[in-house]
Amino acid sequence: MSALTLARERLRARIQSPSTPAPVRMAHGLVESGQGRCLPILSSALAREILTRGYDARNLARVYANVPTPERGLLGSVADRMVLELPIHRGLRERLEAATGELTAAAVMQIRSGERECRVLSTPCGLGCELTGMLERLRATRPEVAGRVRCWGVDLDPEGTVLPEASWNARCAGHAITFLQEDLRRHRGVTAIAAQEGPFHAVLSLGLTQQLSLEELAQEIRFFTGIMAPGATLILDRWEKLDRSGLAGGLSARIPCYSTGQFHPVLREAGLTVEREHATGEGGCVLVVARKPD
Repeated sequence: MSALTLARERLRARIQSPSTPAPVRMAHGLVESGQGRCLPILSSALAREILTRGYDARNLARVYANVPTPERGLLGSVADRMVLELPIHRGLRERLEAATGELTAAAVMQIRSGERECRVLSTPCGLGCELTGMLERLRATRPEVAGRVRCWGVDLDPEGTVLPEASWNARCAGHAITFLQEDLRRHRGVTAIAAQEGPFHAVLSLGLTQQLSLEELAQEIRFFTGIMAPGATLILDRWEKLDRSGLAGGLSARIPCYSTGQFHPVLREAGLTVEREHATGEGGCVLVVARKPD
C-alpha cells in the first residue's frame, strides 16, 4: 500500500470515528457517495436528523407539521424551510392527507353498512398522526361515526419512547387509541386483538415498503388479509423512481421504489382488489387503496 493510499485510509477512519462531529461525518458520507452537491442541506437540523435516522416517527411528524426548528436561529430556520419544501416532503404531507381521507371514508362506509363499530389498525403507527387525523376529521364532520370507531396502533418502537408519546398526544386530544409495542412480523399481539375484538375494517400500513423486501411485504399483506373483515380496506404506500437531483437526492437515496407492475400483483395474490391510487405529484409517493372482497 502506497504512502498516499495509507494516508487516505487513516484520514477516512479518523473522519468516520464516532468522536468526529456528526455534521463532518455526514458531509464526508455525502461526498464519498457522489452527492457532494447535497452539502447545503447540512445547514438544516431536520436534514441532519433524516440523514442520521431516516424517516422515523419523529422526523416524519416534523415533516407533517411543516414547521422549522425555531431554536436553530434564522439561518437554521431558512435551511429547514428549504428542506420542508422539497417535493419529497410535500409528497409525504399529501400522503398524510390522502390516508386520513381514505380512513375517514372507510369508517363512514362501514357504519353506514350497518356495522355496530369500525375497527381500525395502523401498523407501523409511529406517533399515530393518521389515526388522530381521521378521528379529528370524523369528530368535526361525522360525530355520530366518530364515537363508533375503535383504533389500534402497533409499532416496533425499539427505544420505547415513541408509543408513550403517541398515547399522551392521543389522550390530550381526547381520542381513545390503544397502542401496542410489537415487531410486525411476530403477529402475536395483532392476531390476539383480531381474535378477541373481531377482524379489522380498515388497515393502514405506511412506510412498510421502506422496511421490507418485496417478498417480505407479500407475506405481511397476506397476514393483513387474514385479519381483515370481508369488504375491509387496506391502505399502503409505494414509491416511484424519479429524477431526484439536487438537495432531495441526498435524503431520498434509501427509499426503495416499486412500479405498478411489481406492486399490484402482490396485492392480487393476497386476494385483494386494487381500487385506486393517489399519486403525490413530484414527491414520488403513491398511496394505494385495496379492498378485500365481501
